[in-house]
Amino acid sequence: MQDSISNYDIWAESFRQWAEKEISMQAILIVSSVIIILVLAVVLYEIHRSNKVRRELQDLAWKKLDYSAKRLNLSQSCMAILKGIALEASLQDPDSLIKSPHIFESALEKYYRQVKIESISKGKLEEIRDLRKTLGFLPLSREVAYTSTRQFDSGEKCLVQIPDSGVATHKGMCRILSSEERRWSIESPEGPPVLVGTWIQVSLTRPGDAEYTFKAQVLHDSSGQLFLSHVNQLNRTQQRNWVRIDVSIPVEITQMNRDGVGDMFFGKIIDMSGGGFGLALPIKLPNSSILRLNFELPGHGQVDKLLVKVVRVAGAYNNDASKTVHSVAFEGEVHSIQEQIIQYVFEKQRQDSMIKHS
Repeated sequence: MQDSISNYDIWAESFRQWAEKEISMQAILIVSSVIIILVLAVVLYEIHRSNKVRRELQDLAWKKLDYSAKRLNLSQSCMAILKGIALEASLQDPDSLIKSPHIFESALEKYYRQVKIESISKGKLEEIRDLRKTLGFLPLSREVAYTSTRQFDSGEKCLVQIPDSGVATHKGMCRILSSEERRWSIESPEGPPVLVGTWIQVSLTRPGDAEYTFKAQVLHDSSGQLFLSHVNQLNRTQQRNWVRIDVSIPVEITQMNRDGVGDMFFGKIIDMSGGGFGLALPIKLPNSSILRLNFELPGHGQVDKLLVKVVRVAGAYNNDASKTVHSVAFEGEVHSIQEQIIQYVFEKQRQDSMIKHS
């Protein structure tokens, strides 16, 4: 046994001496280099393959854009504009510019920042404006929310307060006169000229959609037009989430039946929003009842024959069993009256806020 161990030690020592003699440092470096080269080759191949797949997918995406553009009969000039916007915005799917007005506006804003909108010719900006119309993004469908003031169309109305905070020098309902790529304009509200750089508060109600509020900066006040900066962050309040204020306004009510007439009684408007009212009534009405309201809107005159529909019947008003709370929503074409009510809500909110912080 002892002889076997001794023989093994002798063999191991001989092998170690041979290995030290035969395997040089140079050989180790060569083997290591080969391994590193093989690993790098695999990595480079994978990068090449990944880039090739990415290029193929990008080529396919551009072909999709070309196909969609041909289907819409877009000119070569419009195609060049779309491709320029897609490249500046680094869009992975350029075809989405044609399919989504939100993506179009977001990418266009990046394009204007990169290229500098001031350096773009008036003719090209007009072509971009026309491109919106061709793509069906102007006028914008009411099923699609606004994301930019560039999506506004002339003729719409908005409520303005100037300046945006503090004592107001101007306030009222104004009509949008124009919307271009560099700026948009509204009717100048009555009052002294507005200084360039003044920030104003704007509220625009879109029937069937929502109320949009935002601040814009005055660029120029001239010839009955107030030119404003474009805004790409609009606060949107859906109509089911209208800002609601507490009021106490006497109201004359006629319950309408199929013949167009019905019982008349008196109640009180207890809260108000751009979408409807809360009423305290001496009787309890069924849901879906159609009512005709006559009342005095403080500071805005008489409101007559406003049609509303009962959408919810709650409990007693202020624990008074003789009065029941009803929630009603506007019914039919009430856009002009709704504007007055929204303006009143806007003013009342502002007054309450000033009292609260005084």
